[in-house]
Amino acid sequence: MLQSLSIKNVALISSINIDFKEGLNILLGETGAGKSIIFDALNFVLGYKLDKTLLRSGETAMRVDALFTDIHNNALQQLQALGIDETEIAISRTYLIDGKSIIRINGLPTSQSVLKEVGEILVNSYSQHESIDLLKVKNHIIMLDKYGGNKIKAIKDSLREKYFAYKEIENKIKALGGNAFERERTKALLEYQINEIKDANLVVGEDEEVSDRLKFLNNAEKIYQTVSLCEELLTENSDACVNNLQQASSYLSSLTDIGTIEECKQRLDSARYEIEDICQTLANLKSEADFDSLEYEKLDRRYDLLKSLMKKYGGSVEKVLEYLADAVTRYEELENSEIILDKLEKEKQLILEKLKELANNLTTARKEVANEITTAITKELRELGMKSALFDIKFDKTEEISQDGQDLVEFIFSANKGQELKALSKTASGGELSRFMLAVKSIFAETSTPQTLIFDEIDAGISGETGNIVGQKLSQLASHSQVLCITHLSQVACYGDSFYNVSKQESNNTTITCVKQLEGQEIIYGIAKMIGGDKVSDIAIQHAKEMRFNAGKK
Repeated sequence: MLQSLSIKNVALISSINIDFKEGLNILLGETGAGKSIIFDALNFVLGYKLDKTLLRSGETAMRVDALFTDIHNNALQQLQALGIDETEIAISRTYLIDGKSIIRINGLPTSQSVLKEVGEILVNSYSQHESIDLLKVKNHIIMLDKYGGNKIKAIKDSLREKYFAYKEIENKIKALGGNAFERERTKALLEYQINEIKDANLVVGEDEEVSDRLKFLNNAEKIYQTVSLCEELLTENSDACVNNLQQASSYLSSLTDIGTIEECKQRLDSARYEIEDICQTLANLKSEADFDSLEYEKLDRRYDLLKSLMKKYGGSVEKVLEYLADAVTRYEELENSEIILDKLEKEKQLILEKLKELANNLTTARKEVANEITTAITKELRELGMKSALFDIKFDKTEEISQDGQDLVEFIFSANKGQELKALSKTASGGELSRFMLAVKSIFAETSTPQTLIFDEIDAGISGETGNIVGQKLSQLASHSQVLCITHLSQVACYGDSFYNVSKQESNNTTITCVKQLEGQEIIYGIAKMIGGDKVSDIAIQHAKEMRFNAGKK
């Protein structure tokens, strides 16, 4: 159960600590006092999507801590599967204004996805959002399968295994070209591609070589002129640079016994050798710079071919050759495809038969579970004052089998006698939907893991005796699960075991939400206030006492 909740800098809450108890915990307070913010904070620490607007104005971080104790064995087993072995779970989640989030479970950092899994194991909640989810038909089969537990899960696991095996064979058949016509067409295409690439006699790296040579030829005239100018500068008249360097070195030869002069001579010789080499290189470039139109045309055609192949089969010659190797392999497989395909088709048929068998088994199991759910929910609705309500689960079949079977499931409902069973969204009013959700939670609480149930204004749209019935049902739930409930009905509140008053206070030009646990006469006064408003009369107090007495509470 949820033992304690610490909230800092969430909306109107500056800092509060709440110690919850076993049984039915009732949160009282005026509208806008911040009751729902407490549940928003709890959802935040349990891994649900962050609402950044919850960060208290003027603060740089908000933090919520929750401690869960006395965890049921089935929940402990699921937590162990997530690597959490402790019997107490301390969760902390912090959101910083810069967008960073810090999540810890029992002091160790973890991800939001893991946190959400842990939260779903520990807590189950009813809210307006869940009412919307209940109206979505796609969620009905999920709920049914969840209620069916291991009975459904075992069949679904086997079906999914066969489904993926079936898809894998389909992919293999598709890779082999599908039917005979498609295979021949694929073979013809591959044969053309193989021949096109082979005929090109590609050499790795030649695309760069051809490109460089074309650039050289395109600039041949400019290269010739520039090199010629350089040669003139280096060799012009008798004062040629190389001759001058050689002469200077000769002059210094007579003074080589002086260290600094010897070094200068060596540097002059090095410069002369380097310039001689440059002159030779320039001479070679000049001799190559004779533009050959035939060579240029040949290289240009080759480069166009290389670009075309690389565009079709890869961004480089290496990629084109890799494609060639793959194409040859695929072509050879298609050549021998008849034998392979015959084998695959037989395997496919065997798996399809097994898939149909498993899908039928899953449908049968789901219908058995659906009967259990229908009986249980109808009983709950009767107890919630909806004597003429009818509930059923409609089954349809899809044409093809998916990994979840072949069933289309929809909850249908009739609140009043003589009314046709229809989709929930077309028949249930707000109050009826609240009671229907409570009925669903009641039966699912017996089969699901969470031992803490949260109800945010479950009494929306109801009053009078119906409220009393809802209170009784919540009290029954609280006999085997911890229940946290926000309510505005005294008929519901009177069944509470622990009470918390949520209020707003103004201090230092700011508004904060405060929470106080009520004791003794404070509880009676809180319920009386729900009956008579701010001006609590003696009659309202007496009425509150009678309601508590009739609810079996002291």
